[in-house]
Amino acid sequence: MEWTTDELSHRYEPLPVGAVLGHETHWPHVFAVMKALAGRFGGDGVRLVVAFD
Repeated sequence: MEWTTDELSHRYEPLPVGAVLGHETHWPHVFAVMKALAGRFGGDGVRLVVAFD
């Protein structure tokens, strides 16, 4: 999908989940650490907070 506002062109392309969270990213390591922490402290004691800029 493409659109133009003022003098800027924009394009939206959906990404498959694997492209963002797949094995070639750092996320599997993050989730493994979270799983280990949950095993030690319980699932209610582990949170992931993410901010996008």
